[in-house]
Amino acid sequence: MVHSSKASKPSKNEMGSVGVLPFGKAVFGLQQDLIRTFERQSRLWLERMQVDVALWTGLAGDLASSKSAADILKAYTDRIAKQCRMTAEDSRHIFNDLQEISRKFARAEVEKIAAPIVRRPKRRMI
Repeated sequence: MVHSSKASKPSKNEMGSVGVLPFGKAVFGLQQDLIRTFERQSRLWLERMQVDVALWTGLAGDLASSKSAADILKAYTDRIAKQCRMTAEDSRHIFNDLQEISRKFARAEVEKIAAPIVRRPKRRMI
């Protein structure tokens, strides 16, 4: 069975090349959103590390100026309470970012299902 090269090549419409461009744009948009989210998380993490260093460095000064065990205990408990609040805040930021990323992926998946982007070529009967 010999087919001519022209007959065996599917046309552009059959290959779905028309729908590839919107798909590429959608993927690129999701990728850009992820990059922005990760960059924001990196900035927040760096700021948090700077605050942590300042928090625990301040402890050394407070311990040096402490005159009693109660002062030492108060310095530690204040720092630990602040660290717990900051950790809870960090967790909320991360959770919110993950929720937003999940929503974007779910929305992209729904759009893909609702409006097919790539069409399959029609099968030819021999």
